[in-house]
Amino acid sequence: MELRQLKAFVVVAEELHFGRAADRLHMAASPLSRQIRSLERELKAVLFRRTTRRVELTAAGRVLLERGRAILREVDVVSRTVAELATASPARVTVAFTSCAAQSLLARIMVTARRVGDLEVDLHTDLLTPAQLDAITSGAVDIGFLVRAGEPVPAGLRSHSLAAGSLRAVVPAGHPLAERAVIDLTELATHDLISFPVPTRSVVREVTEKACARAGFRPRFAYEAGETAAILNLVAAGLGISLLPVPVDLLGPGLVHRPVTPEAGIEISMVWRADERREAVVRLVDAILRCGRESPRTEDCELVPVRGTR
Repeated sequence: MELRQLKAFVVVAEELHFGRAADRLHMAASPLSRQIRSLERELKAVLFRRTTRRVELTAAGRVLLERGRAILREVDVVSRTVAELATASPARVTVAFTSCAAQSLLARIMVTARRVGDLEVDLHTDLLTPAQLDAITSGAVDIGFLVRAGEPVPAGLRSHSLAAGSLRAVVPAGHPLAERAVIDLTELATHDLISFPVPTRSVVREVTEKACARAGFRPRFAYEAGETAAILNLVAAGLGISLLPVPVDLLGPGLVHRPVTPEAGIEISMVWRADERREAVVRLVDAILRCGRESPRTEDCELVPVRGTR
């Protein structure tokens, strides 16, 4: 088995679609399919069940996906470590944030990273939670700061809650609901809502749907957008209302936010690989955890679980 074959298999297993996998690998679907069949012949095992409508992993495929990801991560760790030693350059750590987490924590995390010393941080912002979890698992991202709703992280990852809060209703400033101190979720049943698309598997979208279901109605999504800034622009244009974990300083002119009842709780967590061995990543994770254990009165250590909005 060659590394290129293993990488191709992992990408197909993650996408469960040869066309999308081929796009990620920058190759045509036909040679990718031949590569997978060659790998199956070499391993003497069927890795995928293929039909005209879907692609599914077999039991053997699921085992290879788990082990294959670990192998590729190890190869990446070795490659980066050797490159860093060879060039005598600072170690690079790739960090991702959801838009909400970036607004709340980005500056503090970067200050902490600077104090760790001898490392460079590659930033990815406005990366939704599911995409972050996939990227951390695959090794494309080292540490993620993302929105969660109490669900466990995937196997092989660790998490630590940094802040807690709830979704808030974001409405145009001139909207009748903007006059309310608190908005009852049942009042949103007759309004158009704006959220993230279903294919993104957004935690915010999921929490919104569940909160509305608990309030006794099915939300009517009039528009969808893949980025928080785009959703806010649609709300500002008067095209609907959104439930978002919005920090106050993210809102532009013409927008207000109000708490909702019942509360739709969320938390912001740090997530990293449980078997992480790169020294730079481990040092940064430890520094952030150590900062969170300090007193909230300490000027440089504000990363503590907090009740309120984010």
